[in-house]
Amino acid sequence: MLGYQATDGVPITINKWLLNDVLREEWGYTGTLITDWDNVGNLVREQRLFPDYAQASAAAVNAGNDMIMTTPAFFQGAQDAVAQGLLDESRIDEAVARILTLKFDLGLFEDVRLPDPARQREVIASPAHRDLNLEVARRSLVLLENDGTLPLPADRPLRLAIVGPNADDPHTTLGDWAGASGQADWLMQGHPREMITTVLDGVRAAAPEGSEVTYAKGAEIITTGPDPKGAFFPDGQPRPHIAFPVEPDQAMIDEAVAAASGADAVVAVLGDRIELVGEGKSTATLELLGGQVALLDALVATGTPVILVVLASKPHVLPPSAAKASAVIWAANPGMAGGRAVGDLLVGAIEPSGRLPLSWPRHVGQQPTFYNQIDAQHGYRYADLTQEPQWVFGDGLSYSSVEYGDVVLEASTVGLTDTIRATVTVTNTGVRPVLETVQGYVRDNVTSATWADRGEGRRAGGAPARRVGVGGPRGRRERVQHRQRRGRTRRGAR
Repeated sequence: MLGYQATDGVPITINKWLLNDVLREEWGYTGTLITDWDNVGNLVREQRLFPDYAQASAAAVNAGNDMIMTTPAFFQGAQDAVAQGLLDESRIDEAVARILTLKFDLGLFEDVRLPDPARQREVIASPAHRDLNLEVARRSLVLLENDGTLPLPADRPLRLAIVGPNADDPHTTLGDWAGASGQADWLMQGHPREMITTVLDGVRAAAPEGSEVTYAKGAEIITTGPDPKGAFFPDGQPRPHIAFPVEPDQAMIDEAVAAASGADAVVAVLGDRIELVGEGKSTATLELLGGQVALLDALVATGTPVILVVLASKPHVLPPSAAKASAVIWAANPGMAGGRAVGDLLVGAIEPSGRLPLSWPRHVGQQPTFYNQIDAQHGYRYADLTQEPQWVFGDGLSYSSVEYGDVVLEASTVGLTDTIRATVTVTNTGVRPVLETVQGYVRDNVTSATWADRGEGRRAGGAPARRVGVGGPRGRRERVQHRQRRGRTRRGAR
């Protein structure tokens, strides 16, 4: 699929040199090319490179596109281009041949893959699939901070307050490209509620017998309304509603504070709403919107241990009160079993093993923040802020502690086509089980090309990051590889 970008003023949609000379001839690509949404329409309306759809359609097909995605005027434009001599039918034959070849390769002519209701009833939500769903959700959770509050005691009843606009929000639990997200038009009202476990559901199920679990929403995030530019885009597609942050509601905050006061812990589930998640829903800020910051400030002020669960698809810039939370968990959009996974993590029924696949900034002005930034620049910080992210790629804590032995390489000299293999012994030195995510970062000591580096970031309490790598100063490593291994036993831990 071709994007919306242009190189030297030439949109990729009509970049004949790139699509034909480079991609097909030099690189030997023989597959199908498809434009992104309404690329051909953009050539006429936004980019204004052609006066009509006949010329734009001819340019797109002649450049190497085989399939045009969602440009309503393309079909007539292509026919007009042929009639005007702008587009040879042989080029259309080439495009059709590639599309048919793809369908033959996929076996669509032998098996059209139409829905089989009986098979759907047998497979969808089957026990094996539900078990896998839960396991994936459990492994995805990232424990970013913990002062020892987690795991919560599981041997006595607890008084827990579950608060926050995302604590019982099934749609945000699922995330983008799901029911109610706007893309699945056969599920516009959302997936069946009984199939989704929210954080509130999960904590109620996981809390020790006899526990008292109180819920208060505490804040709203946004409301939505029509785009002032109108209900439709120029191509006739409907414009989505836009978001308006909701001001803090003192009555809602007071209710949440009352629930938190006197509790053993308060679980604050904050983050995005589904309207702020996914394709076409970029936000200009990464801060918690609506009444969420005021809610978190008030909860921290109660003195009750606050466990902050960030239910959001992207990193957020958290307010200063988040630094006073007893624990911070990034749950992303954990899916149908996500709430149960969070509940299991809170009471220690599972071990945290997730690690960050991206870095979290301290301020939106630090973006882009990514794990393999190039070193060597003028200065090491902003005038008013460190360049170090809040948490960096690969960060994540466990409930146990581990000790790494020395790294042993199978060979110290390798050729261009050889593979480097390393072995390290990881020992569980705590009293709980551990599923440690072993990370290796390597780099050349002297290299012929610029290497990207991984910043270390900070660790709660100044504890060093538990990582293993080869070469490089101050723990900076590159070319990350993940391996998960169980630690050797000590004091009965496994």
